[in-house]
Amino acid sequence: MESITRHYELVLMFDINQDESMTASTLDKYKSVITENSGSIYRFEDWGIMKLAYLINKNNKARYYLINFESNCKTIDELTNLIKFNDNIIRHLFLIQDEKSTEPSVMMQSKEKA
Repeated sequence: MESITRHYELVLMFDINQDESMTASTLDKYKSVITENSGSIYRFEDWGIMKLAYLINKNNKARYYLINFESNCKTIDELTNLIKFNDNIIRHLFLIQDEKSTEPSVMMQSKEKA
């Protein structure tokens, strides 16, 4: 039985106190998990550092990343386990999308206008 692929959006919030190289290697690992499981990444955006609405683990800022990709549920399970055990990720959100999203997100459009 072949796995059904769906379109997903993943938003990650990283602790700004960690080393940038660790963040980059973590993101590279997550991207490779997607591509190694027959998935494809459509959009990857670095939204930068933004102020949080409330303190999370004594942090008032976080670095945001957005990844839009197509993959199967096995990949989502693997990514969820990797994220769960990574202390440098403050929050994350998986969303199922109806269609592929390749154009710049609203966050990137507002940064381009500024």
